[in-house]
Amino acid sequence: MTNVIYRACMSCVVAPRKFIGEFYDKIDIMGLLRTSILLVFLCLLTAAQAPAQTGEPLAFDEAARLLLSNNPQSLAAASLLEAAESRVTVSRSALYPGFSVGAAYSRAGSDAADAGNSYSYGLSGSQILFSPALGAGLKSVIAAYRKAEADYDQIKIGLLYELKSVFADLMNARETLRLSEETLKRRSENVEIIRLKYEAGRENKAALLETRSVYTTAQWQHERYKKNLRLLERKLNRLLGRAPAAKAEVAELSEPPAPPEDFGSFSGRLERHPSLRSARAGVEISQAAVERSRSGFLPEFSASGGYTWAGTDWPDTGRSWSLGARLSLPLFTSGRLSADLSAVKSEKARAEALLKNTRDEVYLDAEDSFLTWRETRLYMDVVKSSLEAANARAWILRKQYLAGQASYFEWRNIEDQLISAENQLLTARRNLAVNYAAFIKSLGE
Repeated sequence: MTNVIYRACMSCVVAPRKFIGEFYDKIDIMGLLRTSILLVFLCLLTAAQAPAQTGEPLAFDEAARLLLSNNPQSLAAASLLEAAESRVTVSRSALYPGFSVGAAYSRAGSDAADAGNSYSYGLSGSQILFSPALGAGLKSVIAAYRKAEADYDQIKIGLLYELKSVFADLMNARETLRLSEETLKRRSENVEIIRLKYEAGRENKAALLETRSVYTTAQWQHERYKKNLRLLERKLNRLLGRAPAAKAEVAELSEPPAPPEDFGSFSGRLERHPSLRSARAGVEISQAAVERSRSGFLPEFSASGGYTWAGTDWPDTGRSWSLGARLSLPLFTSGRLSADLSAVKSEKARAEALLKNTRDEVYLDAEDSFLTWRETRLYMDVVKSSLEAANARAWILRKQYLAGQASYFEWRNIEDQLISAENQLLTARRNLAVNYAAFIKSLGE
């Protein structure tokens, strides 16, 4: 038996070697090697582009990355920023020399003369030597780019705040649903307890009917909580630019830090707020407009030159060149320049007033958000202690009711207080996360 198995194994090894030996000369080894390398490269490229499917809950940092790369508002703001950057490049290019080449061909004739050819080709260039308007225009587009950058940051901060709010709402909705399941189980047990006591003649029918009504209400609330969770998942998917039915399980947010005692430590960070940066850029734009309007009273000076080949034969030896300069100075504009200067000065005064108003609003909003954050953080201690007390009271009253030492209505009230305290804690946690996010948003971060 052993020899049979050995011969079978050897035949499995020798047969492929014999087959390869017969067809070795017919196989394109280099072609197979190139094909294998290409297949490996395509597999690696596909693996790199494919999204990771780890099955883990979506973390906030990953969600923020998806938000900035997929959300339509973020993409639109990024496009505006790119356009502003391109305009800076266009405006700056006017300060450098410009060169162009040209060529022309024509053939003309008449009844009195034979048709003839005409050729010309050459090179020309120009350079602006003095133009205050160009410098002012460059300052204006650079300030416009800074404003677009600040506006993009403002939109990004708003979207991140909305994302964190949705995360907090989703966490709250999931915990509320879990608590609702526990409440349903407790309500079902209560119905069974009251039913047994009623059948034993130790409880009245009103208590049984009310307990069943409370259980039915809890079932309705549980379905409402499930609906709310589904709507929040769809809201998150829409915010991230994903399919509505995509999986939307999120990881828990990190615990907000304890707020400091004084708001003054955040004052320096407020000066980098996008709203203030945008308002300052608006002042710079209006200042550049004033400089551009004043440049209308000043001369402009430029130089140009060219070298051209022209004639009736190709290639032609007839050459010509030109050098020149141009100076322009406005003498009379019927008051247009003065009126324009007065208008842009008024716009500058308006931009400065808006900057002051924006600074006041930023500081007031940040301080208000800071105080709300502190208040919410202190309220967490209140609801935690209330829940602890409600748990103790509910445990005692349940034991007393089962022992016949408390009435049904006393037990029911304590049960309702416990459920209310549990929901208050969930709401307080959600509000703390959202209010801390609102404070970070008010800082412009």
